[in-house]
Amino acid sequence: MIFLQSTSLVHPVYCSDPDIDTVIADLQTFIPEYMRSHNVPGVGISLVKNGRIVYYDGFGVSNSIKKTPVTANTLFEVASISKVITAYIALRLVDEGKLSTDKPLHCFLKEEWLPPSQFRDSIKLTHVLSHSSGLSKTSREIMFKPGTAYYYSANGFNLTKEVMEQVTGETLEELATRLVFEPLGMKNSSFARRDDLVNTTSNGHIRAILPVALSIILFSANFLVILLIGLLIIRFRTKSWRIRQSQIFIFIVLAFLIFIFVMFFYLGKSSLIEFAYLFSVTGVISLIFFLLLFYAGKRFMQKAIQQRWVHKVVLTVWAIFLITIIGFISSKVRNVPVPVFPDYNVSAAGTVRTSPEELTRFMMELAYPKYLSSETSQYLRTPKIRLSDNLSWGMGPGILYTDKGYALWQWGQHIDFQSIMVIFPDEGSGVVVCTNNDMLNPDVALEIAERAIGKEIEPLRAAIHLEYDYSE
Repeated sequence: MIFLQSTSLVHPVYCSDPDIDTVIADLQTFIPEYMRSHNVPGVGISLVKNGRIVYYDGFGVSNSIKKTPVTANTLFEVASISKVITAYIALRLVDEGKLSTDKPLHCFLKEEWLPPSQFRDSIKLTHVLSHSSGLSKTSREIMFKPGTAYYYSANGFNLTKEVMEQVTGETLEELATRLVFEPLGMKNSSFARRDDLVNTTSNGHIRAILPVALSIILFSANFLVILLIGLLIIRFRTKSWRIRQSQIFIFIVLAFLIFIFVMFFYLGKSSLIEFAYLFSVTGVISLIFFLLLFYAGKRFMQKAIQQRWVHKVVLTVWAIFLITIIGFISSKVRNVPVPVFPDYNVSAAGTVRTSPEELTRFMMELAYPKYLSSETSQYLRTPKIRLSDNLSWGMGPGILYTDKGYALWQWGQHIDFQSIMVIFPDEGSGVVVCTNNDMLNPDVALEIAERAIGKEIEPLRAAIHLEYDYSE
């Protein structure tokens, strides 16, 4: 059962407004009901009306096991919303005269980041911040002439990070603190998962089937390889194919140790060490559960079945049945919390942790800038690449066109967190929604935001799915 707690903090500057009060009352009823029906552990929301923050609130739990309540100050990982913060930092550096939107980015690099290619020297800041650089998602390959098409890519922001750090001599975290977090009063926001923020950071949540299935597949593959090698060694040394039970146990231990090593090596290398711990613990539990039931069944069969070949067949069927049962049970378990550890590895494309209220401060800086020059601010929201009739991309945020005017927006999606921010500068309305649910239900944040701000943002439903084809 999901524990629900509301910690409503209406912005103190505002007097009561009947329209705003109605919206807030509706959200305080709708969000808990929606969370129960969609099995969402925790939600944080912040609302903007008439150009001011009027409400921010926390619902549910930040950890489904500990039942730690989400408060107004709970931090969430906002994934790709980090890209807009990176873009804003780059534009602040343009205002400082340290970067330019017109010069190729390679002009600012002391050490080249991209390999030589036909288009390497034509990529500009405008291209990377509007996802029109042609850079691949997973490699540094440039797939088309920069500025001619849209292709959502984190690599452009990784390149931007490299440029900014080489130009200024400051790390991205230092730049974010100086140019974003401190000026905007975002004291608990960070690209890094700092030690002092771990206790206020929400756990992400995933479905148990993911770590269990991965554990079973990798462990089984390791065991089969080790078993084959072990058989060959035994055959070479003893001239027999017979394996003792003690040797089977050694093979199981070796297979599991290799599984643990692979988890920590590859996930640690990818700054996903928390998943290495989660998958390892899940693997241990699954393996112990399997072995206890397997050997219990084996002992029963040894007494009940005398024929050797029948015994082997039934034992094999029993093993397959147990694996199926483990998979079935894990498919029914949702909202397994992912551990939170300090992590100072930062990504320009997706590692910001912040609260909805603090993220709203940044969103309002995009809409009503105090620290960007008017020229740069206008440049930020000018469409650079068209996606569809009602969607384009500016210098960092996406741009949505509706009957209410245009909106600046971005969504964030990770395996264990979902978020969205949308603001209509002309109307003065906006919303930030952060959730700690898994990516198999990616529309949760959007649907809550839609309830808060209106159906005008419905076109974003297609846009937040990365497989969406804008060429259609």
